[in-house]
Amino acid sequence: MFCLGLVLTQCFLVRGKSMQPTINSSTNYSLLLLNRPAVWFGLYEPCVSDVVAFSKPDNSGRAVVKRILALEGDFIQTHSNDIAYIKRGHFWAEGDNAKASLDSNDYGQVPLSDIIGKCYAVIPLPTFLSSLG
Repeated sequence: MFCLGLVLTQCFLVRGKSMQPTINSSTNYSLLLLNRPAVWFGLYEPCVSDVVAFSKPDNSGRAVVKRILALEGDFIQTHSNDIAYIKRGHFWAEGDNAKASLDSNDYGQVPLSDIIGKCYAVIPLPTFLSSLG
């Protein structure tokens, strides 16, 4: 069963402070384990509070990790105190560390189809690795 788990998991290196204290609380790097097959096969049903990796909205080909705060049909108050209505097929994502996060407050709603995987484990990496990046 352990081998099957490795095949169905993607490791995702995260650096930065936007998800502190949940991710990278004591170092600048963490390894996330993502459930990608559930997304591939349409078995993942996004929920508010899920931590997910998704394609960065700037089309750079990079990915970001944020927490889902609202789903289609929800209303959310933005950091600029506006009220946003989440369109069908979209979600609102923010970092846990609002002061250090570039998120939906900056780039708006994200298509659900951009989700790469749901995070199900976080492994903090030793601080000496921060000198490698």
